Amino acid sequence: MSASAPEPPRLDLSFVRRGDRTVIDRRLFAWPFVLTRSFHTDAGRPDCLSVILQTGSGAVHGEDRLTQRFTLGEGAAVVVTTQGATSVYRAEPGTRAVEHVALSVAAGAWLDYRPEPRILFPDAALRQVLELECATDASVLVTDAFTTHDPAGQGRLFRELDATVIVRRPGAEPLLIDRMHVERPDAALFKGYRAFGSAVLVLPLAHDFADISQRLTSTIVRIDGLYAAASLLPDDAGVGLRLAASELRQLRSGFDEIAAVYREIAITAPATLGTGSAAAPIAGAA
Repeated sequence: MSASAPEPPRLDLSFVRRGDRTVIDRRLFAWPFVLTRSFHTDAGRPDCLSVILQTGSGAVHGEDRLTQRFTLGEGAAVVVTTQGATSVYRAEPGTRAVEHVALSVAAGAWLDYRPEPRILFPDAALRQVLELECATDASVLVTDAFTTHDPAGQGRLFRELDATVIVRRPGAEPLLIDRMHVERPDAALFKGYRAFGSAVLVLPLAHDFADISQRLTSTIVRIDGLYAAASLLPDDAGVGLRLAASELRQLRSGFDEIAAVYREIAITAPATLGTGSAAAPIAGAA
């Protein structure tokens, strides 16, 4: 898998720290992406810049080829969200929409990347790749989620979802390649759940990742209708989670709890959190 986007990004944002704030120093976008004003509204972290991405089309169509690149310079702090859940519509036979997101996070930077879930309509086909290059002392939270919807109420499902997350250190081989490929699924595959997601927390080495994993799952266990499993990433890079929920609202609540734990950890001096552990537990919450 190549680290570079297959074509020039249609959304290309670069963030740098200037004084006590993070600002945008490269802002390029083309249809269907729209970027309006960004905000410094976090009283607990005034250096953090919040960005809300929008799309003029409001959906992903079968012929779309969407590329995005986000670059965080040293010490930058950024939250990226989207305007709302994104519909993914039917693709013609033999075609599929393609989305590529590249995140580059430099030393000491902090990123909370939480786009809203995808809503997969009947016969939708989507291939998405997210590549994260993260410095060893940077902090990143990345989430991804999808649900299904049939406007006719007949229980029809999407045709294909091929989703890959790649995590690497600068100039190194990937330390994580996580791929999910579902093609022409049957409803029985989902065991009654309707919303599915994943989260990856990549943190500096001076953390007790086994403890973080336990904190995350003990928090999520309080959400009714949500199942979650957490495990340690390779090379003591952080923690990965899988989530399944009865409804999107429960999945969103899970992501909010994960983000709250991440925020607390990422803005605490690593030296106060102990040393990393070689344990790699998997915990579930029904």
